[in-house]
Amino acid sequence: MDPTTGAITVGALLDRETLASYVLICKAIDQGAPALTGTATLTVGINDLNDNPPVFINEPYADTLLENVTVPISLFTMAATDADQGVNARLLFSIVSGNGQAKFHLDPVTGVFSLVATLDRDTTPSYSVVIKVTDGGSPALTDQTTVSVTVLDVNDNAPAFVAAVNGLMTFYIGESASPGDVVGSLVALDPDYGNNGKVSYTLNDTLVGTDNHFVIRDVSQGDISVNNGISLDREKVNNYLLVVIACDAGTDPGPLCTQVQVNVLLQDANDNRPIFDQILYQADVSEDKPVDYVVLQVVAHDNDAVNNGAVAYSLKLPSGSTAAQFFVIHPSTGIVSLKQQLDRETTDRFSFNVVATDNGNTALSSSTSVVITVKDVNDNAPTFNPDFIVAAVAYNDDNKILSTLSATDPDLEAGSKVTYKFYKKADDFELEQNAGTVKVIVGRQLKVDSTYELQFVAADNGYPTMTSSPARLRVDAFDSNTKLLSVDLSMSEEQFAAKTALFESSMAKQYATKYPKVRVIIYDVIRRTYDGSTSTTAAPTGRKKRATTDGHRITVRFFVVQDSADGELTDTSKARSFVPNSDALPAITDPQKTSGCSSANANVQAAFPEIITTCSQRDTNATSDDTPWISTTTGIAVTTVVCVLAVAIIVAIIVLIWCCCFSKKRSVSSPPPLTPPLPDLAPPSSPTSRRKRRRLNQRRRSKRATTSEERSRLRPRSRSSSRNDGRRTTSARSDGLPSSSPRRRTTTMAEPSTPPPGRCTSSTARPTSDDGCRRRKEAPSCPTSKARALSTSEHCSPHATRCSMSPTVSNCSCLP
Repeated sequence: MDPTTGAITVGALLDRETLASYVLICKAIDQGAPALTGTATLTVGINDLNDNPPVFINEPYADTLLENVTVPISLFTMAATDADQGVNARLLFSIVSGNGQAKFHLDPVTGVFSLVATLDRDTTPSYSVVIKVTDGGSPALTDQTTVSVTVLDVNDNAPAFVAAVNGLMTFYIGESASPGDVVGSLVALDPDYGNNGKVSYTLNDTLVGTDNHFVIRDVSQGDISVNNGISLDREKVNNYLLVVIACDAGTDPGPLCTQVQVNVLLQDANDNRPIFDQILYQADVSEDKPVDYVVLQVVAHDNDAVNNGAVAYSLKLPSGSTAAQFFVIHPSTGIVSLKQQLDRETTDRFSFNVVATDNGNTALSSSTSVVITVKDVNDNAPTFNPDFIVAAVAYNDDNKILSTLSATDPDLEAGSKVTYKFYKKADDFELEQNAGTVKVIVGRQLKVDSTYELQFVAADNGYPTMTSSPARLRVDAFDSNTKLLSVDLSMSEEQFAAKTALFESSMAKQYATKYPKVRVIIYDVIRRTYDGSTSTTAAPTGRKKRATTDGHRITVRFFVVQDSADGELTDTSKARSFVPNSDALPAITDPQKTSGCSSANANVQAAFPEIITTCSQRDTNATSDDTPWISTTTGIAVTTVVCVLAVAIIVAIIVLIWCCCFSKKRSVSSPPPLTPPLPDLAPPSSPTSRRKRRRLNQRRRSKRATTSEERSRLRPRSRSSSRNDGRRTTSARSDGLPSSSPRRRTTTMAEPSTPPPGRCTSSTARPTSDDGCRRRKEAPSCPTSKARALSTSEHCSPHATRCSMSPTVSNCSCLP
């Protein structure tokens, strides 16, 4: 307290929780004499601040409960104190953690902690719940504590057998099992704690089979074994049905038990191996069959029982076999099916073994052979190899085969037969569809220094028809006179075929210096004929053949190009670089010979000694100096013409002699018949032509009359009369001419008297098989050669030997 002013101040920290109020006695003294005094009592109250947190009391909070306790049940009343007062001392309780399963409840005001859900010790044996208390001050102060609840086990779970299905378990044992052998082990689990979860096993009963054949020796293990002194016999009893009980050791409310039926099946001793129905299985399957297609089924039987008789199939493949890639066998049914689609062109036959194995302890097996033949289907299109071809041809050579197409089809029969055709039309070329040869059309000439691109496809004859991708043929046309070279070789075609590569490489070396990228390509190989010239005539026979083969002379024509491979020529827009023979010939010929054919130079002779002469194409047709003229082509041609003319002259002389002899014979034997008039075979065209024919016939009749008179004087009368006896003559027309027209032909007797049989009165008639005469059939006049040619036609007599041609009639008339 200030003595002057009387102000009272706080001199130290206050704590309401220690002293809630203060009573002060104040005294006042004046300055008088004597001094007088006065007193006053002052009471000071201390206001509360929330400076004290709540505190739990009666800790620890722990309890032990049986898992079957009845709920709800109050476990604790949480208690806490706060030194503050008023609102600062107002407390609220809450659960912080440990109540995830909502087993507990806490009243926030009263602090009553209760169990509100059933417990299961087998799931959660204990709980730790954190409780928090909070006062009402600002800021609020808190305190925490932990409530521990331990759950005690109650024997509320019976043992449960593991692997039991609907209360049944099955074990297998061989009939040869010995006493003490374990049939099977039983396992039963009890989730209870302590003795409540301790399980023991008892073989309670035998429902099927003989008692005492099986026993559980250790009740805590649950192993069922064959009893001592027992011998199992599957033929007497093939299965047993046992009842096994599993019990725990609980006391409250007592032991709980579970039973299971155990089926013990006796297995037969494996003393029989599987036997297949067939020694060999065969099947045909088309290569287009889909995956999982059933090819065949193998069947094997085993006389044993159960597992010993259960057969499993598997494939046994020889070394290197690919059957496993395409076939799979079902292990139980023995069905062999496709694992992936077949390809006959890759493998057309599969051979493997199928093994049948039983399921006995000591497995027995047997095998059989399987042969599967893959049948072809037309599933492959032809393929060209190569699919780009390069050819060169002289622009005027329409006889050379440019290329022989080669397309292969791996299919069989009709599917492997390939025909070729143009993919795009080619005007100047022809293709033999079966052989695949490509040539220039006969009579066509290509454009010099031109490049042609031909495209072809190949189609097989299978069903459905498969067509290849187009193949390309590049054809370069060149002038043979400026591009082709030729060499004469002293060897046969067969010998040269074996040295073709050597010839090309030897020649290419001669040009390699000047042309780094160079190839020598053979154009053709021509066999030397018997006259020594280079010709493509057919092989001679006899002495000519011996003259040819003894010499072994051939001419090889080739050209030189500046490309190292056909692959560089795929662009047909670029011209091919031919080396002209003016540049190519000096590299291989004798340098002292500047033109024409000459011997090869030393380098070429050393590389290919069989070369005799080298020429450019312009000199190819020239014969060698040592060849006789008669052996040249010109000599042969002239000799042939002379021989033909000589033969013709000899034949003409023989025919002339024969004609003369025959004419004399006819003139002696009988008078020649009158020349018949020219028949009117052609249809009338105009009055002028008819007048011309009439005047011509009149001139012929006048000439014929003069000739007849001369012949009558020379003809013997006796022979004439005898020849006319018994002949039949033809009736005359009104103009005095014989009726030779078929439309107006009639037959009458020449004389009233009847001629004898076989005789004719007219020189123009001939006897027949009957008594009458028939007029000789006449034909149009024609040259001698045509008379013979028309002797069998209806207008020409078989006996015609002479003929004449009318200037006004187009047909011929033959004379008898």
